Amino acid sequence: MTIIEKLKEDLKTYMKAKDMVSLNTVRAILNEINIREMKNIKINDEEIIKVLRSEAKKRKESIETFQKAGRTDLTEKEGKELKIIEGYLPAEMSDEELIAKLKEVAASCSDKNFGTVMKAAVSALKGAADGKRISALLKQIL
Repeated sequence: MTIIEKLKEDLKTYMKAKDMVSLNTVRAILNEINIREMKNIKINDEEIIKVLRSEAKKRKESIETFQKAGRTDLTEKEGKELKIIEGYLPAEMSDEELIAKLKEVAASCSDKNFGTVMKAAVSALKGAADGKRISALLKQIL
């Protein structure tokens, strides 16, 4: 079952269960996918993972903002949505695997400039890890 099929199936399940937080979260994801389809972007699992990572990033940023403002009610809501979104994302690489892969990418780059290696690492990993994690570990390696 592809990710989009799973999202659509879960949408029906959440409708029947009247789970509004999950329902609204999945609707938001499907809406973002539909927007990309309208822009003539080919929708495949890789593109859907980009959408999911983008939505997860939005939730994380919202959580930080709401925590600073002392809005625990909204922090809790965003946290629930984040957990739902993360349920659709593939598991990220462990730090050990990521460090090994980053060392491999850094060794293959002729220019040891951080920007060059970072660009190569992001394209090599293709969503297997968060950009912030890649950046932090790459700074340690270089």
